[in-house]
Amino acid sequence: MKFSKATILSRAMLCVAAVTLLAACSDDDDTPETKPEVIDESLFKGSDISSVAGMSSDLETKVSSVEIYKNGEWKLYAMNNSKAPDFEKPALTGYYAGSYTLSGNTYMQYCLEHDGSRTVIAPRKLPMEGQSNFRDLGGYKTAEGKFIKWGLIFRSGNVGSLTDSDLEYLSTIPLKTIIDFRSESEVASAPDLIPTSVIKHLSYPIAPGNMSEEEIFGLMLSGNIDGTKQYMIDINELLVLEYQDTYRAYFNELMNEDNLPIMFHCTAGKDRAGFAAAMFLSALGVDRETIMEDYLLTNAMKGVSVEKCIAEMSALLGEELGKIAGQAYYYMDSVQEEYINKAFETIEAEYGDVESYIVNQLGVDTDKLKQIFLY
Repeated sequence: MKFSKATILSRAMLCVAAVTLLAACSDDDDTPETKPEVIDESLFKGSDISSVAGMSSDLETKVSSVEIYKNGEWKLYAMNNSKAPDFEKPALTGYYAGSYTLSGNTYMQYCLEHDGSRTVIAPRKLPMEGQSNFRDLGGYKTAEGKFIKWGLIFRSGNVGSLTDSDLEYLSTIPLKTIIDFRSESEVASAPDLIPTSVIKHLSYPIAPGNMSEEEIFGLMLSGNIDGTKQYMIDINELLVLEYQDTYRAYFNELMNEDNLPIMFHCTAGKDRAGFAAAMFLSALGVDRETIMEDYLLTNAMKGVSVEKCIAEMSALLGEELGKIAGQAYYYMDSVQEEYINKAFETIEAEYGDVESYIVNQLGVDTDKLKQIFLY
């Protein structure tokens, strides 16, 4: 069979094309293989940007806002305690600093990506109409450079005045365990209101101090500021020495992951709960300065001031006596550095250091606690 010159040329071209195609598919080819993009799912990376943004929530609507403090390309990825963020679907993106309203009125955390770095943010203060001192202990940085997980542990004051919307919000965390440090008489006068998500409600009563209510009120009526301060200082010493079994039981609950998320509280959320928070943060390796900042944050959360205390006492006792009693009452209703410092000083004097006290007296497995509560 004879072929025309055109046919031979055409078939030659097909052969060249086939060889070229086979060469392109060969394992010896240096052309890089196309692979699907791998999504980086780490919550923390790059530099520490935990101070680049903050969150707050409206008390009534429970809607959250994020405040970006620094210009730069940023993205927010929604997450909660049971679901990791979808890094392919940011909830919000932007470049400029400012305040941005987020959608939804349930509890949420967010992974923030800012100029290539990542961190996790959530509201420090929870939007409780019925308790101003309800807050998250997440987000604090440890000496090892790790961060406490948001949404796992909360501290509060009395929760007997929470609204229905407050309780509904707490159920979206979902809060599972409540520890109440109040005395039996305190509980009887203002029982806890419990979110539907709670499966464990524990009473670990602490009633420190050797003064009657009449004696305490007498201190305030006389305007005895030094005596009032000393009473509060003595309470913190007693918490260290006389309530080790109670705080051991508290830590046992924290070390059981089935109990989380957990909230602990007393009446004002400042002394018994304040000591519990200080020991928890210490056990995770948070520095003393940060622990003190969290401790003193109670004053801002409660909105306590000398002027407010004088006004309250004046309404009760009259202007002249109210001014005297109000100044002493302020030191009863607030927290001061010397109060919690007395607890630390007592621990160091009696047990050597805080770590020894936490491990030996309170029975804490700090490695296990870190494994549970740190990112």
